[in-house]
Amino acid sequence: MRSTLCRMFAVAVFAAPVVTPSLARGAAPTPAAPAKTTSPMDAARKALDEVGDMNYQGKSLNEVIGDLKDRAKIGVTIDPAVYQFGLDPNQPTVTVTLKQVKLKDGLQQALAPFNLKCGLTRDGLYISTEEGLITKQFRQRVNVNCDGIAFGTAVKQLSADCGANIVIDPRLKDKANAAVTLKLDDVPLETAIRLMAEVADLGTVRMSNVLFVTTTERADKLRPNADGPTQPAPGNPVFPFPAGGPVPLPAVGGAAGAPGVLLPANPVVVPELPVAPPPAPEKQLPAPGKP
Repeated sequence: MRSTLCRMFAVAVFAAPVVTPSLARGAAPTPAAPAKTTSPMDAARKALDEVGDMNYQGKSLNEVIGDLKDRAKIGVTIDPAVYQFGLDPNQPTVTVTLKQVKLKDGLQQALAPFNLKCGLTRDGLYISTEEGLITKQFRQRVNVNCDGIAFGTAVKQLSADCGANIVIDPRLKDKANAAVTLKLDDVPLETAIRLMAEVADLGTVRMSNVLFVTTTERADKLRPNADGPTQPAPGNPVFPFPAGGPVPLPAVGGAAGAPGVLLPANPVVVPELPVAPPPAPEKQLPAPGKP
């Protein structure tokens, strides 16, 4: 009987929970690591990369954009300058049938007949002409507060936050990690990148919608064939569309023009045809019976 009670007592002792001094004092458990949050720009990129079908038959541009807002859950803005050249977003001119395409690729195809482009900015998706979109992306206002931060790290963060294409020459290697100390308030993104590159003893050139950072020597070599800094106001209008929608332009140099193309930088001047002189008035015959 005694041995049975001893065994029961031993089981009860070893089965009892062990209370550590820290738990006995009521110490809080170690908090879990905070979940990694997704930035609005990353969420927008993910939404635009979603694959699905796009089927618009005789829809207006506003209807397509409204559907895009519902599917991607992001803000969409059309450059107001586009409307100044006769584009009516309510005209039923969009016809697109695409299977299993990324949302951003399908939208680009729907915008192509209007010669419009779309791209991400911190305010959401922006629709404009190619030059208008480049200007919008590179002239976003940013603040810079670098205190010994690696140049490459700061530039990549700005690129990710603003949606602009900023490429650092991979041949820079360690020079891309030069420490930068610079403080800027409310400046265009392009200006910020150019000044940061200058502080890091690097050069910058713009090639269409890409800002390329490299050595000063390579930048000087590329500059003659590169584009200049963006200007505050884009000057690349869209041809107005007639009531029936965009129509092809007359053939120039044997090639038919695409519908709704941009005005060329150097328009072709067609010489005026000589105008024939007006015919001489007919001589009036005298009435019968009069000399």
